[in-house]
Amino acid sequence: MCCGCEKMKRSIIGRKTWHNFLVLFLLYMNLVLSFGLIYCLIEWSGWGFILDHYASYAHQQQWHDRITRSFYFSAITLLSVGYGDLSPFGLARGVAILEAMIGYVLPAALVIRYFTLPGPEGRKFRLSGWRAPKK
Repeated sequence: MCCGCEKMKRSIIGRKTWHNFLVLFLLYMNLVLSFGLIYCLIEWSGWGFILDHYASYAHQQQWHDRITRSFYFSAITLLSVGYGDLSPFGLARGVAILEAMIGYVLPAALVIRYFTLPGPEGRKFRLSGWRAPKK
């Protein structure tokens, strides 16, 4: 390959990498904000709440603490950190399970989507034990 072609190839790969990173970042931020909003709605409706084990009852009743606690809990649940300082109750438990499942499966799905190499005839990688049916 000529020098110009190699530079162009590196440039295209670099742009694609930044594009993929930006898409992943926006996907995770969208999930954190969406689930955080769901936790806020659940708490305001009275169907459940998120308990902070290290804050006083009076502090937990402040509106800005409810909002920040909801988004913080959403982030640590989606990213599988789970420090143990917050606990969901009521309907928030079911939503936390759903969010944790998404946070657990999403990285694997993204690896399959972005890092599988094309196989023969441009098809994506497939399991080695799988065979096409004979005609």
